[in-house]
Amino acid sequence: MRPEELRELWQEMGAAEGADRGLDRRLLDVDAPVSLYACIFWPGGNRGLMIEGEGEQRPAAARIPKCRGVRLIHELTTTTPRRTILRIMLEDSRLLEIFAILSADLVDAVRSETSPEAALRRCIDRLSMWQGLFERLPAEGLSEEAQRGLFGEVAVLEQVVLEVLGKFETVTAWTGPDPSNQDFVHGGVALEIKTSLAKRHARLVIANERQLDERPHRLLLLVYVRVDESVAEGLTLPALVERCRTRLHDDTAASRLFDDRLVAAGYLDVHAELYRSSWLVSAMRFFRVQDDFPRLTDANLPAGVGDIRYSIVADDLGRWELARDDALAALRGEQ
Repeated sequence: MRPEELRELWQEMGAAEGADRGLDRRLLDVDAPVSLYACIFWPGGNRGLMIEGEGEQRPAAARIPKCRGVRLIHELTTTTPRRTILRIMLEDSRLLEIFAILSADLVDAVRSETSPEAALRRCIDRLSMWQGLFERLPAEGLSEEAQRGLFGEVAVLEQVVLEVLGKFETVTAWTGPDPSNQDFVHGGVALEIKTSLAKRHARLVIANERQLDERPHRLLLLVYVRVDESVAEGLTLPALVERCRTRLHDDTAASRLFDDRLVAAGYLDVHAELYRSSWLVSAMRFFRVQDDFPRLTDANLPAGVGDIRYSIVADDLGRWELARDDALAALRGEQ
């Protein structure tokens, strides 16, 4: 479901004469395993959703997820069998755009499940994930630079990590969307991914003094993904995401975690039509970060200096470069 469809439906419902209390609701999907409704909650005319289904599902540790400007009401009926009802209501109308994105994402996540229990649990888990994202996700989608950075991470996931590890292991190793210093971590090996448009003397921006600090790991590799803008031969970010989904589709846990990682990275399917830039991976180079590799870390910063940002030139890193086969062997734990 697209956010604009929900916004139009809410507008149509809200234009009707308001009631003293209760709600106006419209069923969104007759085939979903639970009842999915777009709602107007009266008397305030608040936009929202209601999700209802058989089974008793509770938030983890009985803690109701909270998002700024959004109210979630969780109810368990006293009927037999028990039913769970979730009411998700927008209280701050200024957040309508991003709330419509959240709501469309919830609808798509819930309708893809095959049982009421799984659908209700998926909704609660999805809301928990949205807690930290709601305030920082832009309604207009990722910037061009952010798209390119995510493209590089997903390309490495598909072309490197997935060639070595199992599907669930691969997605679990992808830590880039989390507050982590490196983008992939597995078995003592960490990968930091830097993506840049193809050009001579490409500068790779290092965000802080911990990104190129190998001390927490057995081995740290800097992976430089060089891309060309290419409409004819390249892929858009959504096309690359769909290709990875196809490879992961027969592992339900990996597929679900991959989708959650994408959302954590700021990627929402509802923005896919906005992402039209097409890139071709023209090179993928691997550098072992060790000894006198050019970098700034806690170990060599003057006392009192921190929160730094700097760049290094990819073409000057030749003597630390590893062949692709050696990098793959390192990921397998053979080096």
